[in-house]
Amino acid sequence: MPAFRVSPPRVYPEAERSSRPPAGAAGSADAHRQTSFVLGETVELVLDGLRLESAVASEAAGSRYRNVTVAALLATGSRAWLARLHALHAIEWGGYSAAVPLIAAAADHEAACAALLVGDGAAWQDWLDAGGVGDLHESHATEYALGTPLGDGPLPELLVDVRGAAGALAQPSPGATLLLAGGESGAGRLAVTFADRDFHMALAELTSGWLLALGVAKVELLLEAGDALPVSDPDSLARWARSARRELESPRRCRMERRDIDGADRYVVENWRRAPAGAVRRIVL
Repeated sequence: MPAFRVSPPRVYPEAERSSRPPAGAAGSADAHRQTSFVLGETVELVLDGLRLESAVASEAAGSRYRNVTVAALLATGSRAWLARLHALHAIEWGGYSAAVPLIAAAADHEAACAALLVGDGAAWQDWLDAGGVGDLHESHATEYALGTPLGDGPLPELLVDVRGAAGALAQPSPGATLLLAGGESGAGRLAVTFADRDFHMALAELTSGWLLALGVAKVELLLEAGDALPVSDPDSLARWARSARRELESPRRCRMERRDIDGADRYVVENWRRAPAGAVRRIVL
């Protein structure tokens, strides 16, 4: 098989807040305003973490790191990074149902990054050696063989937790759907919505908390990456992770955790409320 030359990667490191929605965009304009007012520090903390990660990617564009392993980490990490950024934008616009599958996808790709770090990029090299990229002359096409998803390496605990919880809510199951599009329902009463983009305190806290947790997990992976990726300022990454963990530990923040309920392993959602000052509820999924 031909040897592959790794071209200089193009890195677009900017991470900014979403633009302000137009005034007529259903509840999005108010959601954007309330997110800024109630969760502005959380939003900025998520963005700060993304910027620290993109600084690592920018350094990795140097010729010293131009190999298959780094190319695989940048490409896979890019998918996770962009999914998290656009999940944040969806949260700012009140699109919590749209944010959940983006967060679940980001968690899957961060798990793939962990596998690449453990396997030193061997999965991508094996894929290339097996003809993963080539020419289909008769079809006048370039072939990218899909290959198989990467197996998991050792994962940070927060990544495992978010991957499980966001993955569960991303499924079209009745319970997950009702939580995201009918969370005011109760025994004997369905109260569903369609295309709701009003501000929802619990969903905003839950989804933004998952983004913080994924950021902390990524920092742990980067700090343990050894020489695979350049981390020239580990202290900044560690300080950011400590700030993110403090935010996640706020007792009033909405969270979703696995617990034993009457002998069954269930997800429990704590501090469920639509308005910041509303009475909190507990929901078991």
